[in-house]
Amino acid sequence: DGQMGGILKTYRDWKLCGDDAWLRRLWPSVKKALEYAWIAWDADRAGVMEGIQHNTYDIEFVGPNTMTGTWYLGALRAAEEMARYLGDLEAAEAYRATFEKGRARIAAELYNGEYYIQKVDLATAPKYQYGTGCLSDHLIGQWFAHLVGLGYLLEPEHVQSALQAIFRHNWRTDFWEHANPQRIYALNDEQGLLLCTWPRGGRPAFPFVYSDEVWCGIEYQVASHLIYEGFVQEGLTIVQGVRARHDGA
Repeated sequence: DGQMGGILKTYRDWKLCGDDAWLRRLWPSVKKALEYAWIAWDADRAGVMEGIQHNTYDIEFVGPNTMTGTWYLGALRAAEEMARYLGDLEAAEAYRATFEKGRARIAAELYNGEYYIQKVDLATAPKYQYGTGCLSDHLIGQWFAHLVGLGYLLEPEHVQSALQAIFRHNWRTDFWEHANPQRIYALNDEQGLLLCTWPRGGRPAFPFVYSDEVWCGIEYQVASHLIYEGFVQEGLTIVQGVRARHDGA
């Protein structure tokens, strides 16, 4: 997620500063960083990451998913825009073609009619995955694409449905009955957004280790994205919950 996120942040910083010389100086490195995906995670340039994908949860996701997948789609779009601006049209067309293939495949293989899942064989990767779970972070690349003006990476109605599912399934108005074997960032009568739930069943025996925790960074990301999509009350509810938790007491 950091590899592709760095490409999106390069695009963001260029849009903010407007320094074309800075972008030209960095462009060869940006291309190299993006096209590393075609060696490590997407050898057939299908627009979907597979294999071992190290990420912010201090583990590796295996198989197609939209947490790293939307970062990848966003990086492809950002790189396409930068390439076109710099006149690197061959690269721009390659990035666009890969993006379109990935966008279509994610819709066909990962959207379950409500939200996006991870496609993983738990028999071969039994630890630290989320599979059919509803991951609060699973649209993070789409959120960042909105922030930098790239628009929708995935079908708008699917994105909106998935965001509503995150709020519906992962938001907790209290934690009296919540079992969490890891770090306790919310408890008792506090409110918060769980990192992952399994509303349709299929929770792995050993899910990724932080799945029952509450992270304010992800809460703000989801809240911001909800507001972008027009779900203002849901977004503000999360923000109010975070601020009530971190009230100085």
